[in-house]
Amino acid sequence: MRKLLSVLLAAIMIVASFGVMAAAEEAPFVITVHLPYYADVEPVGCTGEEGNPLLEKIEEELNVDLQITWAPQGDYTTKFNTVMSSDDQPMVMVINSGITTNANYIQMCKDGAFWDLTDYITGNEFIMSELASVSSLAITSVEGRNYLFPSMAAAARVGILYRADWIEALNAKGYNLVVPNDIETFKAMVQAFTEGDPDGNGVDDTIGFAYCDNKDNELTYAGFNTLAVMNGAPNYWGEDENGDLMPYFFFDEYVETLDLFNWMYVNGYMNTDFAINTDKHGPLANGVSGSMITTATNAAGTKYANVVNVHPNAVIKQNQDLFNVYGEQTINSVLSVGGLGGILIPTSSVKDAETVQKIIDFIVALNDQGGIYLACGVEDLHWTRNEDGTISVSEEQKQLRQDDGSSEVFASMFPRRVQSLDYGQGLSATQEITAHSLSIEKFCVVDESIGYMSDASRALQTEIATIISDARVAYMSGTIDAEGFEAARQEWLAAGGQQIIDQVNESYHAAN
Repeated sequence: MRKLLSVLLAAIMIVASFGVMAAAEEAPFVITVHLPYYADVEPVGCTGEEGNPLLEKIEEELNVDLQITWAPQGDYTTKFNTVMSSDDQPMVMVINSGITTNANYIQMCKDGAFWDLTDYITGNEFIMSELASVSSLAITSVEGRNYLFPSMAAAARVGILYRADWIEALNAKGYNLVVPNDIETFKAMVQAFTEGDPDGNGVDDTIGFAYCDNKDNELTYAGFNTLAVMNGAPNYWGEDENGDLMPYFFFDEYVETLDLFNWMYVNGYMNTDFAINTDKHGPLANGVSGSMITTATNAAGTKYANVVNVHPNAVIKQNQDLFNVYGEQTINSVLSVGGLGGILIPTSSVKDAETVQKIIDFIVALNDQGGIYLACGVEDLHWTRNEDGTISVSEEQKQLRQDDGSSEVFASMFPRRVQSLDYGQGLSATQEITAHSLSIEKFCVVDESIGYMSDASRALQTEIATIISDARVAYMSGTIDAEGFEAARQEWLAAGGQQIIDQVNESYHAAN
């Protein structure tokens, strides 16, 4: 209790200090921001007449004016390129993970389109202990420098989302489904979700699995790497039987994962538009699909509110306790190249280092002093302080925080501390999932090329990546077979892939 009271006292002092900070400023610091949103609509109140209470509170307490332009995640890469080629760029550009492997983005960094944030990040103790890590900086660097302020995430943050009510309904019909935790239980589930009429409407209108394969942008978060690792494959790069590092598409287990996707495609167990689908959450949100693989905390968010509105008995749960074909607990790490997005500060809109520092100071303040707001929301609206100083949150307050967008407005905006913050309110469903993600990081399969691939090799890898991504899609849809995929491998090697392998292994063996 003494520890809890000290935390609460500190929170009260923090809130009081916010007022002092705001009073000391003559005018709010204006920060123009461009960022993606992932739900069906942008967080409530960011545009239009109704205000977002958490956004307004942060602006008041930190004396900032956040002028936000939102864009849907599905076309964000196109929007990013459009904005960056215009004369009206924001002060802060928040990007998703897929953009970081884009050759155009890498060239922009080299050409000075963004501020070099390396010294701002590494010189700040709080940032390095709470908001960034050596690994997150390594996988997002360009020529050894960090133009991206990486969005710190738990390495084991993905999971299988599934319709728990469909499992229950099918088991009542005589099926013997369990929560999917390995390849075989996953296959049984997607087959039954497609063929067993889980929604009970007598119509053949459901699929077992929703997938999005947009070149290489979705491998980490949409399921391919998760299922590959469950099949026993490396995560992007791994050590072969000769002790050399090789891309995972040279491993048999990778091809077995292609076979799994082809099996789902041929039998109608997954969406046939997987190669062009830009709304990866749509099939689950619309009640068509019974499962997908994505960030596990999505199961506790608002992305799938629509399915509950249409099907009141719908229950979406997540499972991160996954096992490979050898019976070992495993999960793919998202801390791989292309696995983290973050914050960019364009040089065309921010002209001086003083303004860069003010933006960095705001990010730190938001995540440090503002922790109670990010964790709990606004006092007397989303939570209540009791007479004894403890915090309580009613079910109505929890729902309000979801409904008014306060649970998501900063989730997609700036990096938050990976640790689940507990001010005595108890952990939310999202925080509980995050805490579990942290507890299973020891089972992560990492990209073993991290730290060994040069920037030149990374750029070349991105340049020739479509050789494999096109072959992957063709194999999944049955256009090519194993022989055709082997031809793609050889084409990749000839196009510069062998050069990449040689460079990576030269560095790897020199260090080991």
